[in-house]
Amino acid sequence: MKSKLTLSLPERTIAEAKQIAKNRHTTVSGLFAESLTLWKTNRTPQFEADAYRQNAQASMDDLLGVFSAKPPFDERSFRIREKHG
Repeated sequence: MKSKLTLSLPERTIAEAKQIAKNRHTTVSGLFAESLTLWKTNRTPQFEADAYRQNAQASMDDLLGVFSAKPPFDERSFRIREKHG
């Protein structure tokens, strides 16, 4: 059963939602329903971005083991840290 829902949003947000819905060949209602489904499964765009960053960091951590690293501090850095530390 379908029911109506009234939302109060800024005009710009409504215009953007309509454009996104048009680009996805759906309606604003369909876009909203899709968003709710994504939120329910924790697959929000922010979740996806966080997961991407975690995977990228893990890949970088793997690569860092391949390269020989310089010591984190040289003698000058050590003196500066002692002086101001």
